[in-house]
Amino acid sequence: MPSALRWNLQRPNHHSPSSIFHFMKSLTFILLTLSVIITACSSAPTPPNPTPDTGTPDTQPLDTATPISDATATVAAPRPNVSPTPDLRLDPAKWQEWPVVPQISGRALEIYQRGLALGNDPRHFSKIGDCQSVPASFFGIYETDRYSFASEYQYLQETVDFYQGSFAREGESVRGGFNTSSVLLPFWANAEVCQPGESPMACENRIHNPSVVIISLEVWFEGRTADVYEKYLRQIIEFNIEQGTLPILATKADNVEGDHSINRAIAQLAYEYDLPLWNYWRAVQPLPNHGLDPTDPTGFHLNVDGWNMRSFSALQVLDAVRRATSNLTANGTALATPTSSTISPSASFTPGPVAGLPFSSMTPASADSAPASLLFGFSTRAGSELTSAGIFQGNLNGQNWLALAESGFAILDHSASSLLAAQGQNLYLIKDSQRTLLTDKLLSDTGQPANFLADGSIVAILKTETGNQLVIFADGAPQIISVEKTPQTLYPSRDPNHLYWGAGDQTFATALSNFASTALPYTSHPAFAADGKMAFLDRDATGQNQLTLVNGTETQTLPLFGNRLVDMEWSPDGSTLAVSVANVSDYSGLILASKLYFVTWPASLDEVLAITDQSVEQITWSPDGKSLLLVTRQIADVQYRIRFSVINVSTQTQVPALGFDWVSESYLLLQPVFWLP
Repeated sequence: MPSALRWNLQRPNHHSPSSIFHFMKSLTFILLTLSVIITACSSAPTPPNPTPDTGTPDTQPLDTATPISDATATVAAPRPNVSPTPDLRLDPAKWQEWPVVPQISGRALEIYQRGLALGNDPRHFSKIGDCQSVPASFFGIYETDRYSFASEYQYLQETVDFYQGSFAREGESVRGGFNTSSVLLPFWANAEVCQPGESPMACENRIHNPSVVIISLEVWFEGRTADVYEKYLRQIIEFNIEQGTLPILATKADNVEGDHSINRAIAQLAYEYDLPLWNYWRAVQPLPNHGLDPTDPTGFHLNVDGWNMRSFSALQVLDAVRRATSNLTANGTALATPTSSTISPSASFTPGPVAGLPFSSMTPASADSAPASLLFGFSTRAGSELTSAGIFQGNLNGQNWLALAESGFAILDHSASSLLAAQGQNLYLIKDSQRTLLTDKLLSDTGQPANFLADGSIVAILKTETGNQLVIFADGAPQIISVEKTPQTLYPSRDPNHLYWGAGDQTFATALSNFASTALPYTSHPAFAADGKMAFLDRDATGQNQLTLVNGTETQTLPLFGNRLVDMEWSPDGSTLAVSVANVSDYSGLILASKLYFVTWPASLDEVLAITDQSVEQITWSPDGKSLLLVTRQIADVQYRIRFSVINVSTQTQVPALGFDWVSESYLLLQPVFWLP
């Protein structure tokens, strides 16, 4: 929230705007051919190759606020030691007069220092942006040898050196088509590196651990108001402040909305939260066509001068932040960080009927009764925390729900008479409402840490003082299986002869007869059938999906649609493999289309379904293998709609009387879904 006091602020020293243009004419800042750069925005026309201007540099820098001195930046933990002064900042209504390079306020220093105490990396910055922020068009040049600074700007090289590794980084919160809404939605996150239910922004912060984030989102959609833009930008700001990551806001060069209301909203938020504002709009005003491409009918894309000014002026802002924060440390006073703990089962929880599922509503496909039952759990995400809402059982029309376990429990697998559930590092066997604690050392940070074997025994990966161990729970004491590699995940299968597990990019089969383990010669995602057949899906040299089937010593390779695997599962008898794949845009990361196939040995491939308006979440076979449950997700406005549909395998058509829509305003992450007899 905005600081109650204003820290050491002085009225900006405004240079003549023409000095910016003189600066641009003389800047010896040499970029590569921008024909490659501009294609980062798919609809942008390709400009001619720019000719770098190597004239004599002007001695005046970009329009800046008076910099903070080193003495001013000195702090005494836990708050910066600066003196409050009257608020002399320009009103947000006069944002066009704000300097290009801001003064760094005491409130900004406070956010940054809190981030250091949380463990943020002072040498890392991130970007939240659209196609104008991809490294090819913004900042990437600073990790090459194809730029130079005039003598009076050599000081910027220190900042380039300090943040090396961040300029050309392909971050998870930058993508063509991103806007203030999409960076908040898990739907847009890169499933290959982001955790379930994690937004692109949260994913980037977790992976890169930045101390500073530059927020520059220009994309405008007709019909969206500045109020909507401001609402989502506020959420982005508050998330990063909570993470101790200092947000740098940025105005945009265009005025596609027609009244500059977006830039006005950005300035208002910078003022309200007392954050640095990079006034890029002001920087491009003296440039030809104000830095915009005159051949672009949308009025959005930049020209060569605009691109040059964008990277350079942003670097000056980053330099101002680095210098203002250079003396800040956490001073050994780390903030309290949450630690994992075991949650005791609630004494007030009683398994039994419930009116509906938490955080959501149901719309059945029909009012007909549906005797078949579904078993699943789901989680919700609040900030960086993912919390299970419990384990539930209901019918195929989304009715007659039973709560089997309370919040904090996640389902892992089921057998004919019981189910496996995890609660942190605790592994429970739940049978007839009775819970048996099997271990309190379950490996909790992996996809599948435990599952049933074909004979009803249980295999699990335990995290011990000596490392991860593979353990089988059967009658009597747990049995440790000696393996050479460190097990990291399990691959469920009802194969009576083997258990399957992964270590790094390797997959292993362990014989249940003698516990001998064999590395399989495939490194892609696997699925294992009850009769011993295997399937592995990877990508070919062109990046397209490729399926390999293995039956004993024989193999078959089949090309499939798309470039991403969603889910695949063998039928109970091992005769048919259901495979869901998707084509994901390399530009936006958005799922463009999905397809569902039925595959039978040796090379029969039937396309069952093609979807363009939804994304597939999971597929689950019925116990008799005659039907398939298809779970898809769709985002409509601020709601998430998860649809459960049933497909008749023999006719390869949807059963209209079965299924339901599950709707929520919260992102609901499904745990494994099981179809009970």
